[in-house]
Amino acid sequence: MKKLKIAFIVQSFPTVSETFVVNQIINLIDEGYDVTIFSFNKNTNPIIHKNVLDYKLIDKTIYWEETKISKIGRFIEFLTFLLKNHEHISFRKIFRIFNFKKYGKKALNLRNYTRYRWITKQASFDIFHAHFGPSGKYVAEMKSFGFFSNAKFITSFHGYDISPHLLSYYIADYKLLFSEVDLLTVNTIYTEKLLRRITRKNKIEILPVGLNTRIFKGNALSENNKVQLLFVGRLISFKAPDLVIKIAEKLIQNGKQFHIDIIGEGVMYTQLEEYIHKNSLDNFIKLRGALSQEEIISYMSKSDIFIFPGIYDSNGRAETQGLVLQEAQAMELPVIVSDVGGMKYGMINNITGFVVEEKNIAGFVDKIELLIADKELRKEMGKQGRKFVVSNYDSKVLGNKLTALYDQILNE
Repeated sequence: MKKLKIAFIVQSFPTVSETFVVNQIINLIDEGYDVTIFSFNKNTNPIIHKNVLDYKLIDKTIYWEETKISKIGRFIEFLTFLLKNHEHISFRKIFRIFNFKKYGKKALNLRNYTRYRWITKQASFDIFHAHFGPSGKYVAEMKSFGFFSNAKFITSFHGYDISPHLLSYYIADYKLLFSEVDLLTVNTIYTEKLLRRITRKNKIEILPVGLNTRIFKGNALSENNKVQLLFVGRLISFKAPDLVIKIAEKLIQNGKQFHIDIIGEGVMYTQLEEYIHKNSLDNFIKLRGALSQEEIISYMSKSDIFIFPGIYDSNGRAETQGLVLQEAQAMELPVIVSDVGGMKYGMINNITGFVVEEKNIAGFVDKIELLIADKELRKEMGKQGRKFVVSNYDSKVLGNKLTALYDQILNE
């Protein structure tokens, strides 16, 4: 059987907060697919997840770089490309490159060839899988010029690429993407509803981002009288780390013994740090900064309850899935989340945790105090949470769904 060649197009690689991309890639590699990663930016963060190293994914990554080739060299290379790759080119579209009326000097300089040269000079591919809307736009533009005309094309939307306040803008911005793409995937029903507001014709499949439940596994309940709470996420407004602190203050007023670790970096870090010091909360709350996946797992293994009081920000943005919620449940932590965005679709209310009304600090406090008082409830919710995630979010389960989608579009 032919080994299918998959091209992943991403904005940056490797990215600590996008473990789901790595999970998809390594699952495909395990299943025998030939994967090449094309990244517009090289991530300089020193924190690199172990899987990236174990699977040598950097060696499979090609980074965008400015083309340095003479005008004559461009034309010679372009003609050579046409001869070598005629089976994978739509000649009806390819000469759009020379549309001087539309592209001006860019047409004469072969700008619309060199712009994609870092990809076109590689071998042919069976499927292009773009993660996030901007990556999808780029692939759509490339295919509109006739490159890789036989390859199928998927774009996965995850959240920041479909902001509610920009929907009218996206209608035009994603128009070419919607005309070229074979399949769109989204992570939750919430994201699907947003996307449906700007495209009615395209096929959309719900494909959550997943995790390796063999890495995120069972959590032994703490014997410490001081309950450990945990928040993990970028420190930005719609993830509401500031509400975590407000919740903590109320728990302190109620005389509860606890400690909260806040893991993540972001624009709110300094604001949170100053508030914690100013209000003498250092003994209850610790900011841990950005950590590797392995370090996050270690903190989860020492925690009792996971909280995520996300909100709709001033632009209407909210958490579309929140993979960290599935990671916490896989570690047998009961989760308490707000009812915004897509978070509530990634757990079972009153079974694996609780859903609380947005910005309802008293509601969060009530549920936390209930779990503090009832260790058996924490244990049962934890077990149900892991069971739920293993069945619905394990990277192998979702990997099988992805490969089924690949087969589906290849056979259409």
